[in-house]
Amino acid sequence: MLITPITAQAANITNGDFQSNDFTGWTQDVDGFPLHPGSFNDFSIVQPTAGNYAARIEADYWSTPGDTLSTAQDEVVFANTLYQSLDLSGLPGQNLTLSFDWTFSGQDNLLDETFHVALGHGIGNYYDANGSLGFLLTQNTYGSGTFSTTLNSSFLNAPGWTLEFQLGAGFNGYGSFARIDNVSLNAASASTNNVPEPAVLCLMGLGLIGLTQMQRKNKAS
Repeated sequence: MLITPITAQAANITNGDFQSNDFTGWTQDVDGFPLHPGSFNDFSIVQPTAGNYAARIEADYWSTPGDTLSTAQDEVVFANTLYQSLDLSGLPGQNLTLSFDWTFSGQDNLLDETFHVALGHGIGNYYDANGSLGFLLTQNTYGSGTFSTTLNSSFLNAPGWTLEFQLGAGFNGYGSFARIDNVSLNAASASTNNVPEPAVLCLMGLGLIGLTQMQRKNKAS
């Protein structure tokens, strides 16, 4: 059997593996203000393993952990957000699969920061993979993993959507960070077209001829 998949059309995320060692393709949103210019690390490119780069978002780090009167190491007030516009173009019958690797960690034993991942449409609300109000991923405990989901078909060819990674600020002066890597958006056919190979067609034809000859012999006898 010759399996002929539908050609994928949707573009991938730009610089989703951050191997350019910078934020090419991404936009950084900092809602704070520079209390201590030059000291901020809200967004950075890190190298968790040799030869591998990832994006890091941080919030609530102070020069003395837990002391909000010491020097601030980032300028977040409510949240730091890393986002990218999505190309959701594709062909009918395709699924759009979004995936990424994530780590949420830090120094906060009480953990009052929250890590969100969602789809945005420029109106201040966040949406999940089904197009409903909510988030793709919400973490208020430290952890790590690989997230993968199929976007609802209503997203196909829809303009104006962004993928947003957001780290919400806490208040106790202990910092947290979110690390993102291997972000991808791929189109895959929902089904495949089964096209018999020529050899298979030939064998099927010979089988039908043989069956017809047997039936004729039975009638003759």
